[in-house]
Amino acid sequence: MDTSESARAPVCNQYTGRRRPGKSTFTTRSGNTIKLNQSLSDRFRANRDAKARRRAAYLSTLPQNRWKRILYRLHPKRLYQYWFSREGAIMALKVAGVGLVACFILLVGVFAYFRKDLPNIKDISGDNLGGSIVYYDRTGQTVLWQDYNAVKRIPVKTDQMSKYMRQATVAIEDKDFYHEGAFNVRGIARAGIHDVTNSGGPVQGGSTITQQLVKLNQSWTQDRTITRKIKELILAVDLEREYSKDDILTGYLNVAPYGNVQYGVESAANDYFGISAKDLDLAQSAFLASIPQSPGYYSPYNSPKYNPATSEDNFGSEAVIHRQHYILDQMVKQGYIKQADADKAKTEEVLAQIKPFQTHYSGIKAPYFVLAAKNQLEKKYGAETVKRGGWKITTTLDLGLQNISEDLIQKNLPNVKRFKGDQEAMVAEDVQTGQIVSLVGGTDFNDPKHGQVNYAQHALPPGSSFKPYDYAAMINNTTNAGAGSVLYDQQGALKGTSYLCTNKNSPKTDKRAAADGGPNCLWDYDFNYPGPLTLRYALGGSRNVPAIKAMLTVGVDKTIKTAESMMDGDAGYKCYYDVDQKNESPCYASAGIGDAAYLHLGLLGANVEFWRETLVNPASASIGLKSPLVPRPPETTADASVSSGRALFTSLNSTNFVFGAGGVTASGCTEPAEPAFCAGANSVARTVITFTLVVTSTVATALPAHIARLN
Repeated sequence: MDTSESARAPVCNQYTGRRRPGKSTFTTRSGNTIKLNQSLSDRFRANRDAKARRRAAYLSTLPQNRWKRILYRLHPKRLYQYWFSREGAIMALKVAGVGLVACFILLVGVFAYFRKDLPNIKDISGDNLGGSIVYYDRTGQTVLWQDYNAVKRIPVKTDQMSKYMRQATVAIEDKDFYHEGAFNVRGIARAGIHDVTNSGGPVQGGSTITQQLVKLNQSWTQDRTITRKIKELILAVDLEREYSKDDILTGYLNVAPYGNVQYGVESAANDYFGISAKDLDLAQSAFLASIPQSPGYYSPYNSPKYNPATSEDNFGSEAVIHRQHYILDQMVKQGYIKQADADKAKTEEVLAQIKPFQTHYSGIKAPYFVLAAKNQLEKKYGAETVKRGGWKITTTLDLGLQNISEDLIQKNLPNVKRFKGDQEAMVAEDVQTGQIVSLVGGTDFNDPKHGQVNYAQHALPPGSSFKPYDYAAMINNTTNAGAGSVLYDQQGALKGTSYLCTNKNSPKTDKRAAADGGPNCLWDYDFNYPGPLTLRYALGGSRNVPAIKAMLTVGVDKTIKTAESMMDGDAGYKCYYDVDQKNESPCYASAGIGDAAYLHLGLLGANVEFWRETLVNPASASIGLKSPLVPRPPETTADASVSSGRALFTSLNSTNFVFGAGGVTASGCTEPAEPAFCAGANSVARTVITFTLVVTSTVATALPAHIARLN
């Protein structure tokens, strides 16, 4: 027993790392006593004490002076030893953790601070940028004009864009577009280093397509501040949450700049190649994708060769072709096309396909009508809203009737010049719907002097177009007058007027004014007096004497009231002493042939009411128009007019009636008028002669009564 116990005793003394039960200390072979931890708190206190002893030992080695201690610690060798020690690693983790938390809090604060003032990014249509307003005829198929201000843009849907255009844009602008988030950290860092170090070349942005869409949509392209970048990132994240990648790419392609005024791929395709965006081939797509980086350099319209309006040649033709080839190579590298396709596209002469730059009114059809529609839009929605654009306007224009109207204007021009006029205008309305179906405001829209003046909307003497209301008032206010009633067209004094007929000389031979003792009879345009005429023939022949007699039969005021009851607007039929329409005067008998008043198209709108009335009441249908009556829609009121007025024809399916050849009554004052306004009538009649073509309609249409409709 003693031997075994003595043999085991030395072995027990060798276990220096094991605590014996019931004891809190342990003695090693060397005689050192180690205090054992009874609990976690004991262990924590022990570690803390050990750390304090080590720190005290470390501080005892440092210099006594504070600044010397700092320099001692900053020695590279000692810094290296510390940060690569266990304590240094723990400190690094602590610093990193605190930094991450601080950065997170900072980001949340920055996001909240800037987000409160940011717009709603749900709309990526680009409407706030502005864009073209495209005017169509009543079919909605024929483009009449593409109107634009500083932005020429036509938004289209994804399926209306060539796949090559989409692929080329991604290849050059953001190759990781479909695999990244709203922004690319590496791209931003690369651009930041480039710009800060002034590495040469243009300023870089490092923006994804999503970020570029935000910048273009918010007009931030010229703002390169840090705050703008923060806002851009916030909105880009919002945008990625709201839309798919395809929708974002479509939004970008609808607002990207492709020239001085060309924004969006549809406008660019139309202007550069004369085709739609969906018809762009590979070479054309790569060419257009080259432009947005620097439109002022890569756009062909910066050269007089393609744009006669510019004098300096700032177009980099070689550079843009080089960039196009680079895009094709990138498309091959990214798997969009094959090398053979790229090689074939590189041989295509893209610059030879570029169309010359079109001026603002180039290619416009029915210009006076379209500009009248634009004026109506501005009045209804405001000029700024219309300027912003982005609309498709379907008008009530019948292009076939418009062509007929323009042809009639040109054919009638010799007759206008025969009466010493130089302009004429024509307006046509469907009498069943109240829609303007054609409008010609002058003889030549491209005349540099006054071609763009729309005489159809100018205040002019109505002339002989007033005569139907003389007869209508007579029929409505008497019991024994009708289409077959007879009035005498003969020379003589007209009681109660200034047509005293004391000097019966012809104005062709006696040029003196009536006030100076010259001719003072009422004359017709042909200087003849045929005698008795029925109302039907008197109106059809535009005779002056019977018209004045019809007015005098019921009175000037009643006749004018009859016309006013059918006129558009509230201006009424008023007479003036002067052509400036500042001094109103009473209306005299000469108002029966349209002298002294200056109207827009309001009276012509009344003509439509007159024809409807003749259809309702066959007894008063003295003109012989026969057509079933379609009641006028209630909405076709003054809003249905062009500048508060309408005219009279729709289709050429029945008898045509021309009234007065357009105000010849005032030409040269051959029909003596009241002296107070005869001179004024002369001055207008010699520069502008209008005529109105009146036709019944058998055309039914579902389009609204006003001239323009928003789609």
